[in-house]
Amino acid sequence: MNQVPAVEFRGISKIFGDCVANEDISFKVTAGTIHGIVGENGAGKSTAMKILFGLYSPTDGEFLVHGTTQNFSSSIDAMKAKIGMVHQHFMLAEPLTALDNILLQQDGGPFSLLPRAQQLKKLNEVAARYGFDVDLNATVEDLSVGAQQRVEILKILSQDSEILILDEPTAVLTPQEVQDFFANLRQLKAEGKTILIITHKLKEVMAITDEVTVFRAGKVIGTRKTSETSIPDLAEMMVGRRLQNPVERGTQIDPKPVINVQNLSAQLGNHKVDNLNLKVQTREVVGIAGVEGNGQDILIRALLDQHAFSKKHFSGTIQINGKVGSFPEDRLRFGVLPNRPAFENYLLGQQRTAKFARGIFLKMKDIIPATRQAMEQYDVRPRNENLEFSRFSGGNQQKLVVARALLQQPQAVIAAQPTRGVDIGAIEFIHNEIRAARDAGAGVLLISSELDELMALSDRIVVLYKGRFVAEFLRGDFDEIKIGAAMGGGH
Repeated sequence: MNQVPAVEFRGISKIFGDCVANEDISFKVTAGTIHGIVGENGAGKSTAMKILFGLYSPTDGEFLVHGTTQNFSSSIDAMKAKIGMVHQHFMLAEPLTALDNILLQQDGGPFSLLPRAQQLKKLNEVAARYGFDVDLNATVEDLSVGAQQRVEILKILSQDSEILILDEPTAVLTPQEVQDFFANLRQLKAEGKTILIITHKLKEVMAITDEVTVFRAGKVIGTRKTSETSIPDLAEMMVGRRLQNPVERGTQIDPKPVINVQNLSAQLGNHKVDNLNLKVQTREVVGIAGVEGNGQDILIRALLDQHAFSKKHFSGTIQINGKVGSFPEDRLRFGVLPNRPAFENYLLGQQRTAKFARGIFLKMKDIIPATRQAMEQYDVRPRNENLEFSRFSGGNQQKLVVARALLQQPQAVIAAQPTRGVDIGAIEFIHNEIRAARDAGAGVLLISSELDELMALSDRIVVLYKGRFVAEFLRGDFDEIKIGAAMGGGH
């Protein structure tokens, strides 16, 4: 194996105004290996990778690629140095074919001067070489999420990239797609590629990486050989303490439905659900499993806002007993005012309640202390109720959103993607709060793309595929392979 590191950071710091994103970052990535980059939200891992890909310039320090100091002024420079990056949110033109999406990035690339038929042939050869099964003539919008990800990777492989940076690459894949994806990565590694994976899924870090570097509070805490560490050890390095084992439930399910959905069919645009029947009982957590885009958004919308649907595109009945608390699946789009202060965001949905309003006038003397108390109870940092919401890290944003919903003591909780984009410490906290709400008497409908999360919290898991419920599993019968197969449309 080449002794010169593929990538080396030497004393890298990056400062944005008064925010120190990276402080004296130093670590090496061995050539021809798969290297994990882990850490809490705001720990600095994405900033470091964006420096490597030329999106940021370091404030101080230097980085080397294959032993040569680099000074990229843009991502174009990084790509010329044979570095490619697949972002968490795919950058694909959905109406175009997979082939066209790849060729759009081929200006000056090895295939750019070839006739289209030869370009297609060459790309199919690259795909076959690395085990990527994708129809290059299909439009991107008709491809599965897993196939779209393979298109993204083919984009950078077609440019002969030697170093691949993957940001949360398994976030929207089924367990089977994850296994296929890992097989692809091992093939790339066998071909001599160097792969850096930013992820928060420590189980996957243990399964696929050779080494892992841990970030915390803008600094590198250490690099470990994967074979010489463990999930608890990595988690402790990330958050600075040992994570607690979840407390077993102390209450029994009460067969009184808080959410009762009967024969629900609803449609908005091309998204729909068809003839859904579902009950959530008191002190029960019912998980909805499924790859994104199979009707979860329509189910959530129907539960919270039936008026969004025309009479032609809505049928069936929904009954919810008691107060509802909800976490939006995308907090920045549907749940907050990013440019307003924390206390205004905590007030959202409660601005007309007697607790915080007298007629048309808000009770500021009550709103501010309530926000402070919520931030203290839910460990939202920094404890500044006047800070603009967008300036909190993702985990702290989500904890404030969860606090707003659960501190109203709802009887029904609709938790959509409750830990999306948050770190392992915030995940532990939010999971415990969902369990506490359940034990206090709430029925919880949990919609998540994270199968581990569903299996950890749910009493039952129902699988949603192409707008229909196709399978149901009780807690004692949870099986990751079987649930994953149902998520992919198998039996």
